[in-house]
Amino acid sequence: MTISHLMGIKTKHLPKLHREQQIIDAADHVLTNAGAQNFTIDKVVAHLGVAKGTIYKYYKSKDDVLAEMSVKALKILLDYFKAAVEKENEPLEALQALILAFYKYYLKYPKYFELFIYMERPDFHSNIQGYLSISLELKKYFTEHLIRCQSAGLIKKDLDPSYCTYMIWGSCMGLMNFIEAKKVFIEEIEKLQREELLKLYSEILVAGMKS
Repeated sequence: MTISHLMGIKTKHLPKLHREQQIIDAADHVLTNAGAQNFTIDKVVAHLGVAKGTIYKYYKSKDDVLAEMSVKALKILLDYFKAAVEKENEPLEALQALILAFYKYYLKYPKYFELFIYMERPDFHSNIQGYLSISLELKKYFTEHLIRCQSAGLIKKDLDPSYCTYMIWGSCMGLMNFIEAKKVFIEEIEKLQREELLKLYSEILVAGMKS
């Protein structure tokens, strides 16, 4: 049975996994069309044609729905990271490619990037295990690459790889959020290219870590 067929079934007796998939597919549709800032459970309910209580039977809050939906988004980002590293033979060039992969992902999936920004807010909270697991896997992948760079004597030994991972994640998110907010000014007034700006950023970041 396909997901599209399941989306058309309006019954109270769907198996748990099928109903959860319905909800997440509907949430993905709402995110794509409305964005993270305008995402509401009411919009998911309207798209599915079910009672609001059906959603809360499976997810305790809007944050839980967003966290579950982000599992797919984070898995795609991890694939971007892996593909970027595989294309480079030199570890520091691969590190730079990792940073730029985040930008390429942002261009391809702007609504997922918006979701990440939204989930960075201080009051966001979710215990959805899939979200926690893929978040740790993504962080581990990036940190392990930094450790390989350290082992090869390419970046400073006194840098904590975990701290560096969070620093890179946070600064990437911040810079790309700034670029998105100021893109008209940057491109039309300052005549700067966003990709060139990100390349320079990645070069400066990597240069600051080099041994």
